[in-house]
Amino acid sequence: MVNLFEKKEINSILKDERFLYPEYIPEKLSFRESEIDEIVFCLKPATVGKKPTNLFVCGVPGTGKTVSSKFILNELTEFSDRINCMYINCFETNSKYSILAKATNHFGYAVPIRGMSSDEIFERFVAVIKSKKIIPIFVFDEAEQLLKDESSKELLYDLSRLNEKFGIIAGLVFISNDNMFVSLLDDRVRSSLNPSKILFEKYTSLELKEILKERSKFAFFDNVIDDEVIPLCAAHASKTGDARLAIGVLLKAARLAEKENSKKILIKHVRASFLEEKPQKIEIIENLSNQEKLIIDLLKKNKTGLTSGEIYEKLSNDFAERTLRTALSNLNEKNIIFAEKLQKGKGFTRLIKIKQ
Repeated sequence: MVNLFEKKEINSILKDERFLYPEYIPEKLSFRESEIDEIVFCLKPATVGKKPTNLFVCGVPGTGKTVSSKFILNELTEFSDRINCMYINCFETNSKYSILAKATNHFGYAVPIRGMSSDEIFERFVAVIKSKKIIPIFVFDEAEQLLKDESSKELLYDLSRLNEKFGIIAGLVFISNDNMFVSLLDDRVRSSLNPSKILFEKYTSLELKEILKERSKFAFFDNVIDDEVIPLCAAHASKTGDARLAIGVLLKAARLAEKENSKKILIKHVRASFLEEKPQKIEIIENLSNQEKLIIDLLKKNKTGLTSGEIYEKLSNDFAERTLRTALSNLNEKNIIFAEKLQKGKGFTRLIKIKQ
């Protein structure tokens, strides 16, 4: 009997699809040179034993925040033996105990996943950093998740006081899609951290095209992409400026082309990949909280968008301002809404819209 996986020869279009994976870190990050330079400037004091500037890296999804930060961490670790960098995804690890256990193990002191008090594990965490004589740099990605757990809020306070209480130089980097993350921190924590804010703006359609072309050189065999494919993938993601979306659509289109045993990725494969996104979005919308559904209903009636202040004004009878911020943050994470930065007088405001 023929094995299921031997039934059909596939006309291979993808040479190495890993170049289209979200976790891939390019050797060069196009269109993010100035943001990278800012982050490097803030962290560089750690390379000579001085306190780095804490950072808040923000912007809508898919604008290069995570990949840029990981790229810089790799460079920093390679450059200096005295620095030990740790990346934490707060969707996966967000309680005080789990973060401390992961960090203490990372720095070389084995501790159990459970069975100790948070105070005990914090003592070991401090002890291992002192004994190793290292400067830790912590990167908290999806940092808004830390605000959902009371214990992690306490941890932020403890980490912000490491130098003051224990003489430990450390750097803290927070990455979030929510530009309001810092304003939601406890006043004491915000004052101690005093982070510099680095905003990653949306990619333009032209920038998305160049990013796709660069990835395609390594991901595909020669002459397998129809001329209109990359512009269409870029245009599809240009409303939100999301490079992950553009790259993901291109990968889906490539797999659909291979499934048909096509010699090229064609426009029809890209359009077919768009249809695969809709069932997922419907499922997400069906599982929203009541507050999130109220916001979505309101935005559907105001298709040109509303500021967070206008949303609160219309829904103030339904929930408190802090709850509104949390709901907006959750909708942003689920890729249902996006915020467009607009100038208002001498300052800026965010116009919130539903993603199409």
